[in-house]
Amino acid sequence: MQRMKVESFSECLQRTLDEEHMSASEAARLVGFRSRNSMFRILAGDTSHEVDAKFLAAFREAIGDAWPKERFDALEEALNIKRVGMNEYRSYQAIGAMINDQETSEPVLVRSINADGTDEEHALLELLQPMAQCAKVEIVMSSCCQSAISWTLAEAFNRAGEEGRVSMRHYVYIGDDEVAQNITGILPLVSKIWYNARLIDHDSCPPEMVALYRTGCLFIIVEDEQGGKQQHQFVLYDKGRFAYGKKGGLLVPVIHILDTWRYKLELLKPVLRLEGRAEDFVAYTAQYAALEEECAIYSIKPDVHFNCLPTQLLLGAVTEGFEQAGLAEGAELNELMAALVKIHDARNANMFTKHRPTHLVYSMPALERFMQTGVQTDHFFIQRAYTVEERKAIIRHLLQVAAENPFFHIHLLRADFPEVQNEITLYEGKGVLMLDAYTGYELSENHSEALITLPAFMQKFRSYFVNELLRKHVLSPAETRAALEQMMNAV
Repeated sequence: MQRMKVESFSECLQRTLDEEHMSASEAARLVGFRSRNSMFRILAGDTSHEVDAKFLAAFREAIGDAWPKERFDALEEALNIKRVGMNEYRSYQAIGAMINDQETSEPVLVRSINADGTDEEHALLELLQPMAQCAKVEIVMSSCCQSAISWTLAEAFNRAGEEGRVSMRHYVYIGDDEVAQNITGILPLVSKIWYNARLIDHDSCPPEMVALYRTGCLFIIVEDEQGGKQQHQFVLYDKGRFAYGKKGGLLVPVIHILDTWRYKLELLKPVLRLEGRAEDFVAYTAQYAALEEECAIYSIKPDVHFNCLPTQLLLGAVTEGFEQAGLAEGAELNELMAALVKIHDARNANMFTKHRPTHLVYSMPALERFMQTGVQTDHFFIQRAYTVEERKAIIRHLLQVAAENPFFHIHLLRADFPEVQNEITLYEGKGVLMLDAYTGYELSENHSEALITLPAFMQKFRSYFVNELLRKHVLSPAETRAALEQMMNAV
């Protein structure tokens, strides 16, 4: 993954002063420094984060509106880098992008050399789509942990993969300096049943393997109905840009050598799946109940979690939904609802009464839509919409639990936080679950979710959630309560 260009706080401050034609002496005078040496130490990077933060607060107050807001936003960001360290900062950036990640519109490009020496450039997707029509496809990739590449592979091969014609193994480096960036880069692929990640780190692999891994290559073998095979190789030479060739070359030995070393296999648990039967809905909630049980939960999604819906309200909406959809009725429906009530009561009790930290982060616009429509962003298609009184009861219940249980917290994102596209939840000690925040959980379609069980990634996500998301991007508890009460009064 390409490194992001960042400035230290001292570098950012010096550049800002230069561009605003302000001397260090003048800056020192504005904040009341008795000696210019204090200012020079800050510009040299010889001061602590606390000293820099105190200076920036005083400097911002002294400047007021004379400078554009963007100046101080950049300084705050540089100060944040100093607070958490460069490695952690890069992880925070990657995880923040993952929350808002959606299919990229920028094509991954491929450059190929013709027999006459001329070269051509194509979109990777255009080259992959004909391969996906073949009887069998084997994909091997090393490095290349970029969202654009992952989206392209998912779009090209997912249908063939679901049909059992595609298999993919991917070598992913999980060293502490890159684990968050690399795991977030493969988010579009991790829940695919045809995708298998093989993890590389310094503890399990020699340095030679790590160096070889960084070659960054994609190797595809396609087989036709008659058993004829053809090899295609792509070597990443720039971010989002491959060189392409057929048969032989660098990739074959690279892949064979990578396969000779030992590697860790467990990146994700088997995906949670729905197969299209009415009883799957109840079995699905039981899987979640087991995952949630007695662990700390750190979650971000657009609006109210399914397991936060009071059981009686959920029961009414689901029972009517099952009847309207014709999925179950009579004795069968009663049996299913009895099982659901038992599971959901346990989920409610676990969510609202356990003495483990629970932090739920929601988007204000999404919650406002829920309060107006009674439909969640991930509303199960078998649920009817919640009535106005039911919506109010759901929010009142959340506020009551937050007031009574010191371990349970709800937060609203600040208005400047980008739209949440993926629901991401850390079940501490068990894994990080990721799925599309706007899924409808159609039982007739293949629905899958990735549970990343890699301890290093769990640690990175928790650090981001506690030290970045809750610290910088949510309203205070009082502001959150006031906003939620206002939403209830508006319907």
